[in-house]
Amino acid sequence: MAGRWSTHVVTALGAAMWAYGGRAIGLLWTVIVIASLGISDYGLYAMGFALAAMVAGPVDHPFNVRSVRVDDQRFQRERTARILVGGAVLVLAGVLTPAGYIAWFSLVIAGGEIVFNAFKSQAVRDGHPDVVMRMDTLRQGASIGLGATYLVSVEEPSLQLASLCYVAPYAVIIALTVPKIFAARPALPGGRREMSLLVFENFSNAVYVQGDVLLLGVLTDSTVAGYYSIASLVGWAVAGVGQSYAQTYHERLREAGGAVSAGPSLRSTTVLAATAGALVLVVGLVLLATPAPEPMAGAVIAMAAFVFLRVMNWVFTTVLYLQERDRERVTANATVAALKMVLILGLVGLLTSGAAGAIGTASASVMAEMVLFAWLHRVLHGSARSSAERS
Repeated sequence: MAGRWSTHVVTALGAAMWAYGGRAIGLLWTVIVIASLGISDYGLYAMGFALAAMVAGPVDHPFNVRSVRVDDQRFQRERTARILVGGAVLVLAGVLTPAGYIAWFSLVIAGGEIVFNAFKSQAVRDGHPDVVMRMDTLRQGASIGLGATYLVSVEEPSLQLASLCYVAPYAVIIALTVPKIFAARPALPGGRREMSLLVFENFSNAVYVQGDVLLLGVLTDSTVAGYYSIASLVGWAVAGVGQSYAQTYHERLREAGGAVSAGPSLRSTTVLAATAGALVLVVGLVLLATPAPEPMAGAVIAMAAFVFLRVMNWVFTTVLYLQERDRERVTANATVAALKMVLILGLVGLLTSGAAGAIGTASASVMAEMVLFAWLHRVLHGSARSSAERS
């Protein structure tokens, strides 16, 4: 048992190392963008990314969930459809270019990510998050390399051209992915009811994960949104180890029909979560001792508790995916997403003002994550025996 656990942890840490390498490059990119274009333009960039996630997530989610639980023939057919959908979003981005930066950039990122996710889907299905994260980091490194080269070599760079450099590597990914279209005829990811549930679930997730940046930008300005976006970036980056850890159990969980006993133990998950949360707390305290803006440092400190809870919740959610308990996940995610937006409206709109809104939004994230943790823990571990029997 200990040997199997260590194997999963090593694989998860391997994935995390690639992810953290990518995040480190991403943080360097953030510094370069802010230094070259200013925090306000970075806030616009972050808002574009947030909208991209809210577009791509719901569209791609049914394909992503089913990729780990359907048979091989169906998987290939749905992968074909996934590629075609991503291409359609990219075409829409071209059509809507005159609509402005946020619309264009968000749709290009959304379409590119859907195609890229189709390209990575075999590795996800096989339970190899380290391979997936390696591909993510290589793509990100190429995007940032091109964008950063432009920013540091031009006297008066623009956000639009920097973003165009950033998305250029998706062209290579599309070229590599196109041959997979001919592997099988396209098929929709499940029936209408299942797709509706999964689309609504991910829309709720997208609002939960990215809606805070957009809402904060509306309530304050792109500068404050930029402060919180950096804290959120740090928090989600570190918490990603929980997702990687859970993914290493895909095959075991699928073979066991989603039985709780085939997934990560509660004890090992708690240890991993506590370690991740402590790391973010240290980062926040270090930032507080530097000339970094205090609202940003305070938001990072608040996100330490969020990271602990998010690692736990990612593991819980993965087990529920494999148990095909879609309705329970959808109900939980939708309720908590709405709660988080209400909390942000209260804490930012009524209790805080100006740059302090970044800390208020981080606090709202922690409170919402606490509710989600209590909910999922009750669903999954409150009746673990019955859950295993049902699956």
